[in-house]
Amino acid sequence: MDRYLIKYLKDTADNALMEKYLDYFKVTLDQFIYDYGDHVYSTHQKIQFLKIFSGLKRSINVLFGSIKQYSDKQNVLSSVSSLANNNILFNLGFNPISSILEPVGNSQILGNSDIINLIKNKRKYLFNGTFNNIFNQFFFAKWEEIKTKIVKDYQNYDFRALFLNTDENFESKYLIEIFRILDRPSMIFSHGLPGIYSAEIDNRSDFLMVWGDKIKQNYINVGFNSDKIFVVGNPKYQSYTKERVLKNTIEHILVVPPASFLFHQHTFGEPILMDRSMGILYLYKVQKVLENLGITHARFRPHPSIAKEWIYGFLDQKFYKMDEDKLKDSCLKSTLIIGATSTVFLEALMFGVNYIVFEPKFRDGKNILRCDLVPPFDCSEANLEIATSEEELEYLIRNKYLVDIKILDEYMKPLDLSILKKIIKC
Repeated sequence: MDRYLIKYLKDTADNALMEKYLDYFKVTLDQFIYDYGDHVYSTHQKIQFLKIFSGLKRSINVLFGSIKQYSDKQNVLSSVSSLANNNILFNLGFNPISSILEPVGNSQILGNSDIINLIKNKRKYLFNGTFNNIFNQFFFAKWEEIKTKIVKDYQNYDFRALFLNTDENFESKYLIEIFRILDRPSMIFSHGLPGIYSAEIDNRSDFLMVWGDKIKQNYINVGFNSDKIFVVGNPKYQSYTKERVLKNTIEHILVVPPASFLFHQHTFGEPILMDRSMGILYLYKVQKVLENLGITHARFRPHPSIAKEWIYGFLDQKFYKMDEDKLKDSCLKSTLIIGATSTVFLEALMFGVNYIVFEPKFRDGKNILRCDLVPPFDCSEANLEIATSEEELEYLIRNKYLVDIKILDEYMKPLDLSILKKIIKC
C-alpha cells in the first residue's frame, strides 16, 4: 500500500522532468507536510524571517560584489562552513567560493539574477504559498532552463571540485548534477555522527568524507562502495587532546533527550511520523531514575531543532534547568551526561566527561522515536553498554559505568585532508 505522498507522486509522474524534480525537491515538499509546530526552534522552521534578511544581503553581494581569484589557488565550490574556518582549504591550495544556492558567509558568493529570482520564489512559496506552487512543472522547467547558464558560469571559474554537507536538499542534488556535467568530483563531508545509514542518503556524490573508520564501515555495511569513502576526521575539530580519565560523578548532570522532530523523510520508504512529546517523556524517565538515586536537579539540552522553552513548559522546573551554554562549555561544566543517539556522545568524550547512552526500547526493537538504532547506539559495540530501560539506566549510574575511551578513536580521527590533493584534478 502506498503511504508516502512524495514517492507516490514521483512513481506516477507522467514525464521525466516531473519525476526528476520531485526527487530533487523531496525535502522542500516534505516541509509543507511535516515542518510545523511550536516545538520547532526558529532555525529549523520552514518560515525563517532572519533568512529573508540574510538572503537580501547575500543577493546584493552577488550582484555588486567581487570574487577573489588567486594564481596559485584552485577554485572549489563549497557549502561546508566548517571548512571555511581557519583557512583550512586556503592553506591546502584551494580558493573556496560558495554558490548563492548554498551560501557560506556573506562574501565569495557566486550567482546571477535568474538564480536569485528563483530562490526568492522558492522562499516565497514556503513562506505563504502552497504545495502546488513548488509541485509545478513550470517551476521545475525554470530550474532546468537556467542550468546551462550556470554550467557556463562555473566553467569560467574552472572549479575543480564541489564540497557539500549532504545530498538530501534540492540545492545539493542540483549542484551535483552540474558538476557531473563539468566532469568535476563532488564530495560530501559528514556534518554529524549519522543517525541513519541508508544507501539513499549521501550516496549521490562521487566521494564521502567521514570522521572515523567505524563510520566508514557502517556505510559499507548498507551498500556503499568502499572506494568512494575516505576517513578524514572532523573539520570542526582539527585536533583534540583526548582525556584519559573521564569525569563520572553525579554533581552536575546534563541530559540530552532525543530530537523528537523530523521536518522531512530521509528516504522514499515507509514514512516515520514522530510523536513530538517523546523528548519530554524521555526527560521524565531520566528524572525518575535520578530521583531514585537521591539526585534532586539536572540540566537538559535538546537538539538545536527543538525549542527548549517549549519543552521547559512541560517539565518539573524545580528539578530541570535549561542548559544555556555553548556545547563545549556545557560539557566542561558537566560531571556526567545522560543522552540518546547524538554527536554529543563523541564530543563529551573528547571534552573528558562520561556519556551514558539511554535509548528506551519501543516495540520491534526500535527506539522511543520509532526509529531503528544505529552503531554505536544499537548494542552492537562490544565495548559500549546501552541502557534500554529505566532499570538499566539506574544500574549503570549506580555502578559508575564508564565508557571505554577507545571508542572515540574508532569514530573520530584528527583532521587530515591531504587526500583532497590526490583526488582533485590539477
